[in-house]
This record gives sequence, C-alpha cells and structure tokens, in this order.
Amino acid sequence: MKDFQKDQITLEDVQEVVARMCRQESTTYRRSDYLAHDPTLEVEVADGTWRQRIIEWMYGVVDHCSLRRDSVGVAAIFLDLCVERNLVESRQEFQLAAMTALQLAIKLYDSTMVKLDSMVKLGRGQFQIQDVVEMESKLLAALQWRVHPPTSLCFLRQYLQLVPSSVSSMTKYMLSEVTRFIAEISVCLYKFVKYPPSAVAYATLVTAMERIGDSVLAPWQRQDILSRAANTLDESVVHSPMMMEIYHLLQVSLQKNVNLEHLLKTIEVQCGGVDTVVHSKKQVLMRGNSYYETCTPPTHQHSPRDVVQ
Repeated sequence: MKDFQKDQITLEDVQEVVARMCRQESTTYRRSDYLAHDPTLEVEVADGTWRQRIIEWMYGVVDHCSLRRDSVGVAAIFLDLCVERNLVESRQEFQLAAMTALQLAIKLYDSTMVKLDSMVKLGRGQFQIQDVVEMESKLLAALQWRVHPPTSLCFLRQYLQLVPSSVSSMTKYMLSEVTRFIAEISVCLYKFVKYPPSAVAYATLVTAMERIGDSVLAPWQRQDILSRAANTLDESVVHSPMMMEIYHLLQVSLQKNVNLEHLLKTIEVQCGGVDTVVHSKKQVLMRGNSYYETCTPPTHQHSPRDVVQ
C-alpha cells in the first residue's frame, strides 16, 4: 500500500509539472514551421540542412568543452525563435544567432562558463564580441527574459520518473541513454520544430522502448510505463494523428543511423552482456484503443552528429 501511494504521489507531481510545461510550450516558447510560412527564409537565412549543420556544430562545441549537452536543446529553441521573430535576415546573422543562443544557454544551464571571447573565436573572425552582446540583447527582449523553454529532454526527464520500481536500475539507465540519443536527433532535424516537445518526447519514449529486448524490459512493463507517461498528457494528444506522424518521422530518421545500435551494444557491454536485440518482427504496444506498431528501423559520447535525414 505504501508503494502504491508513493506511485500515486509521483504521478500527481509529474502531471502538475508536465501540465505547466505544456502551457509554456504552447504559448511563450511556441515554434511553428517558419520555413513553410516564409519560403524566402530558406534562401536568405537558412534551410533545414543548414540548421542541422549548425545544431550539430553546437553538439561538437559542448562535447569538446565537456559541457552539458542539454544546453543545445535550449539553444536550438532560442535559435528557432530568433528566426521566427525576425531577428535574423541573412545566413551570417543566423550563424551569429546560433553562437549567441549557445552562449546564452551555457550561461543559464551549465556550471562551467565559456568566455565570450573564446566563443567568438569559433566564428573564425566573422564576428566581434559586441555583435554577440547586441544579438543577445535582441533575443532577451524578444523572449521578454523568459529563458527556460521546456525541451523534449525536460519532458523525458519527467516521464522517466514514472518508471516503476520493478524495472531494474540497469534498464532505467538504458532507457535514459536511448531516449536522450533519439531526442537529440530530433533537436537536430528541422522537421520536428513544429511539433510540441511534449509529444516528441512521448513518441521518443515509445521508440526507445522498442529498441530494448523483452529480456530487459518486459512487455507489461512497457505498457505500464507508457500508460503512466500518457496519463500526464491530454488524451487527445496521445491518440492524435500528430503523435503517429511524429512516431513515423522518428522511425524514418533512425533507419540509417548505426550509432543507435552501437549505443545499445555499448550499454550491453557496460551492463554485463544483457540481451538488447532489436526486434525484427512487428510488435504492438497497447494503451486503451491506441497502438504504436514497431517497424524494423534501424550516441554522451553518443553524439547525434552526422544525423541521417
């Protein structure tokens, strides 16, 4: 009875936090498909491929400097909002906005500081310190100093708190690492910008669990975890065509990515040779009347750099 009450309290706490973050993602930090709304941006500012390269560059910077990778998810939202709110008008300004967004995110979310002049040097002489300072002022004004956007990793962190005690600590670690890897890929790819991070995180959780063998995570445990996570979201979102669309996009994005399989094998070795075979057959994860079919789709030092579209 004690464990049950603890689970109930945890669920209520997570529901409250997730509800608050959902309000934020749909208002203050809402992003849209801005390239579709203004096709001239693709030519003059950045297309999806250029944005991907910039985000991968961000991951390269934080890895090189041993900084928190979570900062990149925040910086990506800052960067998208810079474009959407007309703060950049050229590719060079887009690069400046990216550098500024990453610098700001590191200042807010990392205990290690990167000196501004060191960051500017990464621009290879294109920018001066004053350029970054001015862009940061524009960004902060556009955001009205609201600089804590809920990222997909923020939502995943909440969902993973709901993993029941019956799940081993090794499996929890594996879930954490695999969901992080998939979430970081979605950060890189422009096609996920228009979707709310809460939904991307839920689809990521489904996709991650499909990559873990039944001997590690039993089917009933998968269903229990999904049910708990789904209970933190609006039911209409969990069962929506949008959710299935995000799920499908994740499958496509992972099909040619061998790094995920490498990540699973690495964790398998770390945890003592546990079976983490990816299922080749279709598997249906049920919750109510909804389902997610697994296909056979195919890193942190497990970096999402060189992401395959």
